[in-house]
Order: sequence, then structure tokens, then C-alpha cells
Amino acid sequence: MELGEIFSKLVQEVEELDAEAVKLEGTFTSLVETYKQPDLEIPNEAAYKKAYNKAAKGHKKDGAHPYYKEARKIIAELTNNLEEADDTADLQVEQVQHSRKDPISKKDIVNPVINTACGHVYDRDSIIQFAGTKRSIKCVMQGCSQNITIKNLSDYPEFWTNIKQQE
Repeated sequence: MELGEIFSKLVQEVEELDAEAVKLEGTFTSLVETYKQPDLEIPNEAAYKKAYNKAAKGHKKDGAHPYYKEARKIIAELTNNLEEADDTADLQVEQVQHSRKDPISKKDIVNPVINTACGHVYDRDSIIQFAGTKRSIKCVMQGCSQNITIKNLSDYPEFWTNIKQQE
């Protein structure tokens, strides 16, 4: 089931609950008005049920509340945006650009290693010194949520080829 269908179903369920609440509120209001009559006395449960059913008859589900119409409109827009995003998800990376500078020390990379979890490149000495005795650290690249562990670092001799191609 797609996200848009899930949202639509949830809105429909909430709308049905809301309509039922409106119906019950109307029924309750009718009962209160009925009980306000000074000469009315309900002697037993059967008479109460009869009065309830009489009050409930006039309060059926009314039309869709504007809130739900707006929610459906928003869901449709989100669904369209998600479908458009899915179309662009098929893009392939054709070229990777690396900086000559290590993101930690800001010095030129001498011994390149790549974090296999995210593809970011570091200088081996810099990243090992930065990590210190920690087993795992968060990748320092902005927006990256991957962790760096020593076992995820691989020598990256292709770095030099990539740098030459970028020039």
C-alpha cells in the first residue's frame, strides 16, 4: 500500500469517527432537550432506549467537514510530490568529486582512506588521530549520519585517479 493510500484511509477513518461523534452529539443534545421538559418522566430502560432512538433518528451523518476536504487535498499534493520524487530516485551517480583536503585536519590528503559506510574520504592519520580510542565516531561530513569505525575504513588508491580526472 502506497503512502498516499495509507493517508487517505486514515483521513477516511477519522472522518467517519468525527461523523459518528457529530451524530452522538446531536442525539445527546436532543435527549437533554427532551429531559428538560418538566412533565417528562422515563420510568424504565426500555422507555429510555425508545427516547434515545427517537432522538437519534434526526441526526444522521452530515456531509464531509471542510477539514477533511483540505486534508484530502494536502494528501493528493503530497502523493504527487512523492511520485515525482520517485521518478528522480532512478538517477545514477556518474561522477564523484573529492576534495584534496582532509575534512578533519583541512590539510592535503596524503594517505587516502574511504569510509565504506558512506563513501567519504579522509587522510588515514587524521581520522585515526581524531577517533582516538573510540570504537565508532559520527562521520564529520555535514548531513551524513553514518558512523566511522576502523573496520569501515579502506585504503583508497583510486582517490588520486579521481583527483586527476577532476582537474
